[in-house]
Amino acid sequence: MSYLRRTVLYSFLVIAFLADCCKSPVNHRKVSQEKATGAYFVDGQLGDDINKGTRQQPVRTIARLNTLMEEKAMSVYFTGGQNYEGTLLLTNVSGEEDTPISITSSGQGRATIYGAGSEAVHIENCRNITVKGIDLKGKGRKMGNTTNGLSLSGSSGCLVSNVSVQGFQVSGIDLYNCKNTKVLDVYAADNGFSGINVMGSDRKSSRNILVQNCRAENNPGDPQILDNHSGNGILVGVSDSVLIDHCTATNNGWDMPRKGNGPVGIWAWESNRVIIQYCISYHNKTAKDAKDGGGFDLDGGVTNSVIRYCLSYGNQGAGYGLFQFSGASGWSGNSIQYCISINDATTTKGAGSIFIWNGSGDTSMLQNCMVCNNVFYNDAGPVICFEKASSHTKFRFCNNIFLCNGQVIEGETGSSTFLGNDWWHAGNDIIFQGYSNLEEWAAATGQEMLNGKLAGLYVDPVFKGPLFTDLTDPWKLNELTGFTLKNDSPLKGKGLDVRSLYGFVGSPEDFYGNSIPEGMISVPGVFMLK
Repeated sequence: MSYLRRTVLYSFLVIAFLADCCKSPVNHRKVSQEKATGAYFVDGQLGDDINKGTRQQPVRTIARLNTLMEEKAMSVYFTGGQNYEGTLLLTNVSGEEDTPISITSSGQGRATIYGAGSEAVHIENCRNITVKGIDLKGKGRKMGNTTNGLSLSGSSGCLVSNVSVQGFQVSGIDLYNCKNTKVLDVYAADNGFSGINVMGSDRKSSRNILVQNCRAENNPGDPQILDNHSGNGILVGVSDSVLIDHCTATNNGWDMPRKGNGPVGIWAWESNRVIIQYCISYHNKTAKDAKDGGGFDLDGGVTNSVIRYCLSYGNQGAGYGLFQFSGASGWSGNSIQYCISINDATTTKGAGSIFIWNGSGDTSMLQNCMVCNNVFYNDAGPVICFEKASSHTKFRFCNNIFLCNGQVIEGETGSSTFLGNDWWHAGNDIIFQGYSNLEEWAAATGQEMLNGKLAGLYVDPVFKGPLFTDLTDPWKLNELTGFTLKNDSPLKGKGLDVRSLYGFVGSPEDFYGNSIPEGMISVPGVFMLK
């Protein structure tokens, strides 16, 4: 099966989008492009605001366009290669599902909406609106802008596609209480709080969101947020059924104006059924002496969610965070599958490739997690770190390959279970929580023991290599062949059936798109049962 088509197999959102699309409410002013007499045209050089906005008589400014849209909402075509200052406003209007209201460029080049100190586009309580093929710019997160770039709130059936958004203090793209909405091919850079932010007042109000093929780069931090994190790449909060697919996040978070909890490249909090897949999060940062700055994170209140087929490398914080904060809803039913971490936690102390923290102090609030079929590599420190406050239950680490130097695990493992993993050094000797080898650790703690026998391995996995990369294109993750096993690898024919052991049903394909027969395991390419 084609690598590019694999997303279809896993996206429960395809069904959700079709089943959950709602009819337009009666208080919306509906417009069909087929029924409308035309569209509005805007030309900053040849237009005139006394015109009606036709192709032959375009208007000149966004201010005039807004008055026309209040009278009758239709699609809008901005002449390409020009800048238009102001905020485009759409409120309580709807297009048809098959003929949405489109905001786009026409002619040669792309049009730019310059929001200056405010938003470039504000869409509220609308349906079936498309914003595509256009650039949005603000004055700059420290130069006078105080808003999001594109704010989409209380809306459904909308599409943001092929848009660049830069220079806004808050988020580049901000979705609030939106449903059945797609964000595709967005480049979000040089914003403050986040490149792309999906948020709801409750999970029912924000659901069925697809974020695909987007890049969040150099969103350093919001200078006005002094009591919480900022500088995130792609963030989901208080939502249900969100798919983040084939996206990248890099060089975010380096100018967060505080110490304390920090930003992450791609992550979710207080949400249900979030899938983060085929994404790359690399070289993300945090403020000096602050925390986090990691690659991926399933944070407080996340349930029934998964990070899979993802690559994390060179982040200042942990490659993958499993966190619960005080006051959040219960965290449970999550997993990390078929992922790779390479030399993460470059500056954040006690982070590692994977990091567990529970700020609630309640064991029952952080429970039921499967971490399986991953490769975690760190040649400068431990691969797994447990914060002092990390009480949890039913965390299981199975069929992973851990490579590091020195101490492999930092902190107390608590009720975590390690079973069927391969542990190997990245050049120097490794230590198992004070024990000199795997056998002693297993005998003393019961880890890696199954039915009285050692289930873990301490062998060279014999990867094809190299185990480093500068890959930035998530559509080329299948080319990361250094993490496949050579024919003489002792891991071939190994692995535990986590379905029969724990009732866990994992993803049906491995990192490289190979189908996995029922009951078989693969890490991440050919670590399989016979």
